[in-house]
Amino acid sequence: MAYVMPCEHYRIPARRARPSLRTLVGALSAMAVALLTAPAMAQSLAQIVQAEIRPGWRIEDGRHMAALHLRLADGWRTYWRVPGQAGIAPVLDWSASQNLARVTAHWPRPEVFDQAGYRSMGFARELVLPLELEPRRPGRPIALIGELTIGLCNETCIPADLTVSGAVRGNGAPDPAISAALATRAEPAAQAGLSRATCSVTQAERGADLTLRATLPRLGHNEHVVMEIPGGPLWVSDSRSWREGNDLVATARVMAPQRGPVTFGRDQVAFTIIGPDRMVEHLGCTGD
Repeated sequence: MAYVMPCEHYRIPARRARPSLRTLVGALSAMAVALLTAPAMAQSLAQIVQAEIRPGWRIEDGRHMAALHLRLADGWRTYWRVPGQAGIAPVLDWSASQNLARVTAHWPRPEVFDQAGYRSMGFARELVLPLELEPRRPGRPIALIGELTIGLCNETCIPADLTVSGAVRGNGAPDPAISAALATRAEPAAQAGLSRATCSVTQAERGADLTLRATLPRLGHNEHVVMEIPGGPLWVSDSRSWREGNDLVATARVMAPQRGPVTFGRDQVAFTIIGPDRMVEHLGCTGD
């Protein structure tokens, strides 16, 4: 089932205000239109996206490099693992697979889009997502089965449910599409010349303001910083970033569910810097 909503309206608000009667009426009207449109959009989902497993090749220690391949119709895009406030986060569930102990997704570098003044990160036309597979029994075939919820966006956004499956067996063969995607994944920021990463936290009325200062050479004219606190319930807003000499500075708001207390350590702060030709990542920062 697909639920259709205007793309620029799908975001996590920074604050909650009391809605007016006009706002409530408008929201109910939009919901009614969405529900009426959803069956028609669901019927045409196959025309929007095609999903398959690229079987790839065997790598060291009995592991295997495969990929999820999404092909999108003209004008459509899907989202990176951190979609931005205007995007829909992908959910990839491989638990129904057979002979699979672990799967690691190696996300390629996304494009950065502007949606009605909000930033999102994703892929136009297609996504080749390399998947590093560790079998429970090395040398035996893997039945890879994925239950996916992904965002598809054009003039409307659709949180779409897909099922994809494929068999991974034998040594396989090199796949140029997978290799090309792997070549754009994030590299350690130290390889790009990161010499220092500091961060400071200031308590705010709702949550906390996180400021990162990373000393490293420019990755290009446009640098986009994505900050995360992985492994917990904290939500981090889109960041605002600028250059101060050799320092790339970024700020973001960190919030907890239901306006709870915001607590985290500096060693938990992860950041990714997306440039036009490179993407780097780093975990942890120190005090000023």
